[in-house]
Amino acid sequence: MKNSKGNLVALFDLDGTLVETDAVNSAAYRRVLAREGIKNIDRLAGRISMRSILTSIGGISKADACALSRAKSEEYVRLLWNSDLGPAAEALRMVLASREQFSKVVLLTDGQEQRALETLRYHGLDRCFDEIVCNAGDGDKYLNYFRSHDANPAVTIVWENDNKEIQSAITAGVKTSNVKKVG
Repeated sequence: MKNSKGNLVALFDLDGTLVETDAVNSAAYRRVLAREGIKNIDRLAGRISMRSILTSIGGISKADACALSRAKSEEYVRLLWNSDLGPAAEALRMVLASREQFSKVVLLTDGQEQRALETLRYHGLDRCFDEIVCNAGDGDKYLNYFRSHDANPAVTIVWENDNKEIQSAITAGVKTSNVKKVG
């Protein structure tokens, strides 16, 4: 039996694209680090993960780093009320309204799975996707996705806000015309 859905794959990034999470992440980092008495938090603002922040500080045991990372995750959940839907939220609505054109709708994020699921649940987006893929900082998320999933980059439409990630999607084979820069 032939699949009645279209061949296109809709691929959405989470952070800064589907949901504005930067301010929430930053506030969670700041609160946790301030409770620990870690000074000069402003110089760490450009870091992308608790691990990279802790590495830059140095002198913290692996157990303490894990505890701080857990505390940051808990703080993030408490602060989710500060997050808003991002610039691709309307595109997701349109994709879902024309669902028959797509073989699948995918969320692809570099974030941790638990944080991604909590963010989606908070915004009522957790049931919008056929697949939720969390690359969790394991290298090039687009290249990894197309290598490990049944998806053809030539018939994939990507919604992304980060220029480096956009280039990554194109390098992985997504047609330039199928990359939708948002934000």
